[in-house]
Amino acid sequence: METINDRMEMLVNERFDGNKAAFAKAIAVEPTTMSSYLGNKRRSKPSVDMVAKIVTALDVNARWLLTGEGASTTNAKVETNGDFSPASVHGNVSVESDAVLAERIKSLEALLAEKERLIKVYERMVEK
Repeated sequence: METINDRMEMLVNERFDGNKAAFAKAIAVEPTTMSSYLGNKRRSKPSVDMVAKIVTALDVNARWLLTGEGASTTNAKVETNGDFSPASVHGNVSVESDAVLAERIKSLEALLAEKERLIKVYERMVEK
C-alpha cells in the first residue's frame, strides 16, 4: 500500500533526481529533517505544516499527496532550476503570493478535516 511518505519520495525522485537535500531546500526545511520522513527505517508521518510546504512550494495536488487520488500536480509550472547541493546557499525556486498560500493552506486543512471525518465513519462501521 502506497503511503504519503512513498509519494513524497516519488516527488524527490521525479523532480530532484533523488536528491533529498534539494527537495528539502525547495520546501524550505533542513535536509536533516527529511531523514525522518524518507528514511528506510521508521518513517514519521508529515505534519500539516510539512504537507502545506510541499503543496505550496512544489504546486502539488494536496488530494494526491494525502490520498494518492488524482494527478500529482495542479498543472501550474513550478521552477525548480538551480544549484540545490547541500553546500549551496542559492536556489531558484518560484515563490507564490501570501494570498495564494493562505488559500492552499485553507484547502489543505479542509481536506484533512474530511479525511479525519471519514476515518471516524469507517471506524464506527468496523465496530458494528
